[in-house]
Amino acid sequence: MTISEEELQRIVAAAVKVALNEIKSQEQPVKTTSGGKVDVKQFSDDELDKAMRLMEANRGKDDEPKVGIFWFDPRHNDLFGVRSHRVSDYLKPNARSEYGSVSCSEMHEDVWKKEYHRQKYKNNGLGPYVGAYEMTPRGRIFYNPETEEFTIAVGSWIEQYPHAVALIEEEFNLKDTKHSVKTAHHWDIGQRWN
Repeated sequence: MTISEEELQRIVAAAVKVALNEIKSQEQPVKTTSGGKVDVKQFSDDELDKAMRLMEANRGKDDEPKVGIFWFDPRHNDLFGVRSHRVSDYLKPNARSEYGSVSCSEMHEDVWKKEYHRQKYKNNGLGPYVGAYEMTPRGRIFYNPETEEFTIAVGSWIEQYPHAVALIEEEFNLKDTKHSVKTAHHWDIGQRWN
């Protein structure tokens, strides 16, 4: 029996379709790294439609000004450990701060600890998270909704690396905003929470 190439392709395509449907219909538990089981399911069409609409609503918003935290690596003249959030997310009534200005909830100490352990166990200890978090230049971006001004809060280390301001402005989309650079001993190298 001879089968044309076209017929063979049709048979293979139909077989693949049947196999994929069979795989989709089987809900198989998947092992996690902690040894537990995870029940993996397929999105319903309605769930996927809602997820896609949510993502579509966020497209193009990455150029909004942001608040957050960062470290500056003078060896590579670059920022790292950046955690940033669109300031518009913090201007919603349920996200207002009682302190006047808003910033992200992440803390340098916590982010460093998490990334240090990830680097230690997944990257053979190679990466920027070396030593204590406060021994590397760092800073935070605040936004004051009353004055509509951003503050780049850094330590006196900025005087040695003034070119870092341009990197910070770029990373947090601050170039077209009203903003200032302010120093405080809290962000000086070697300073930490007491």
